[in-house]
Amino acid sequence: MDSGSQELRRLAYLDALGVDTYVSRGQLPGAAPTLRLAIVRPAHPEQSESPSEPVGRSSAPPVPRLKAGPPVRSSRPDSGASVTAVTSVDVPRFSLTAIEAGNWLWVEELADMPLTTEQVQLVKSMAGALAHAEGSVESAVPQPQVLQFDWPMHSNQQLDQGEESARAAVAGFIRRKLEKPGCRGLVMMGVGCAQRVPDLGFQTVKIESSADILRRPDLKSAAWQVLLALVTPA
Repeated sequence: MDSGSQELRRLAYLDALGVDTYVSRGQLPGAAPTLRLAIVRPAHPEQSESPSEPVGRSSAPPVPRLKAGPPVRSSRPDSGASVTAVTSVDVPRFSLTAIEAGNWLWVEELADMPLTTEQVQLVKSMAGALAHAEGSVESAVPQPQVLQFDWPMHSNQQLDQGEESARAAVAGFIRRKLEKPGCRGLVMMGVGCAQRVPDLGFQTVKIESSADILRRPDLKSAAWQVLLALVTPA
């Protein structure tokens, strides 16, 4: 293959790649001789001619350009897309107060208002009355320890916060308090508390809530009759 054919092929490849080639109009001083190719005119002038090309452009048919196909989609799921749909679960919201007074654990569900000093004092008085009925030699019940349990315990939506998980968490919280040395059983105060706390196998009684007893003093008598079932004379 002569140098002219090689140059034509080179220009054809450059044209296929979209690279324009140019040559100088005259010989540059001090430069190597420029290879100049004759432009071949079409045999039939009457036919429409293509626009003039830069000097040195090959008249050989261009090499077909490769066309990019449609993008190939990966079969793997997008890392940012959710693979499984999240099922919405109704999250119960409530708070329980646990009061350690005397030999008993007193549990009540809090309403919209926080626990008051009067409620704690009422529980302390009932615990003292139970201790006196049992023949305790202690003159007074120590200051009760008040704890609070709030549900939900966190804001992580990826963890189960439904009703069953709430009952399991409440059961674990109450059980740990009942298993303390000296604790003889559980006093559940109010209907809401009875619905939140499952049966844990400990001695348990149910009375009205301390908030209701303070609003309606006539409930004290009925509550005391229930509490007497816990009394075991010494």
